[in-house]
Amino acid sequence: MGWSSQLAAWPRRAVVLASAAGIVALSLSPAPALAVSVASATSATSAISAIGSSPGDTGPGGVAINGAFGLAPAGGPDGGPPPSYFQLAVNPGQAVTATVIVANLGQRTQTLALRHALGITAGNGGSAYLPAAGRCSGPACWLTGLPSQVTLPPGYKEYVAFTVRVPLKTRPGQYLSGIAAAPAVRPRPVSLGGNGASSAQAIVLDAVTIGVAITVGDRSSLVSRLSVHHVQGVAEGPVARLNIGLYNNGQTFAKGTGRASCQAGRQWKSYPIYAGTVLPNDHALIAVNAPGLPEGATMPCTVRIRYAQDHVVSWSGPVTVPGAPAGRVVHDGNGAYTLISSNGIPSWGVALIIIGLLILAGICFLLYRQQRPRWR
Repeated sequence: MGWSSQLAAWPRRAVVLASAAGIVALSLSPAPALAVSVASATSATSAISAIGSSPGDTGPGGVAINGAFGLAPAGGPDGGPPPSYFQLAVNPGQAVTATVIVANLGQRTQTLALRHALGITAGNGGSAYLPAAGRCSGPACWLTGLPSQVTLPPGYKEYVAFTVRVPLKTRPGQYLSGIAAAPAVRPRPVSLGGNGASSAQAIVLDAVTIGVAITVGDRSSLVSRLSVHHVQGVAEGPVARLNIGLYNNGQTFAKGTGRASCQAGRQWKSYPIYAGTVLPNDHALIAVNAPGLPEGATMPCTVRIRYAQDHVVSWSGPVTVPGAPAGRVVHDGNGAYTLISSNGIPSWGVALIIIGLLILAGICFLLYRQQRPRWR
């Protein structure tokens, strides 16, 4: 069964999450069984060494997954080491050809399924990918020519050419797609144990995705523009946090660093900001831990983020950090938590209970009237 077929065959309640590393899929099987499928990967640049079609051939740096298989761009600029992802410039209506190295880093023959993937912005910033389980969408459709499967003996690699063709009416800007690889055969589930009639199994599907960044138009004429739409204070246990809504209104990939400052009493407290990549026409929620900010208070805050070398986005306004909940959190087991109010049952709860009792009494009265024997 192919990779996309595996995705399609997962239970209908499956939830598929994508990150720069790969796919995380959680599938809930009918009760009482629980099946969890996790794809683990890494996007860090590493050496694909001692891999080749002939002895002594050494592969370039690239993206590897758990020492089992890897993807990497073929060749680098001026004969140097290749980057960890593809960076291509293509004009509207034109096409370019590139080559990806598919390497078997394991100890047995592997058949890998290759698919195109759609680049997206992760929820908290940074690039992520959605492998196509069916029809492609967006810039992922620009990639053609990839074989559906590649079979490699242990320690071998294969150079796979593909084409990126940009539609004629595409607007200038930067776009992100990717190439994803995963085992063509779905692995067998592993039992995690059971408790009475309930049991749990895990299916681990290794996957790796290499980015294909595509610049359409003249890079020097593209506009970089980030904006902060809102800053919200939240309380994560004993630590306050600032959630910064960051939007990319420009044409280029944008990421940045900066600081958030808030006035607590007579003192200003400052915290570092690390904003991962936000794709054009997309947004992310950047979380900044802000220990020391008082809960239940509203205070003036400022945000300043530097991006694209000489660009700066600023925001200022009041931020309220909510107070601690009135009560205590009790662990019910199985990952469930309940907040128990320290003030007893709230007034709205008492009202709901009274209304429920009145409705129940009315229903009982009607049933009694219907079942009471009638004397003639």
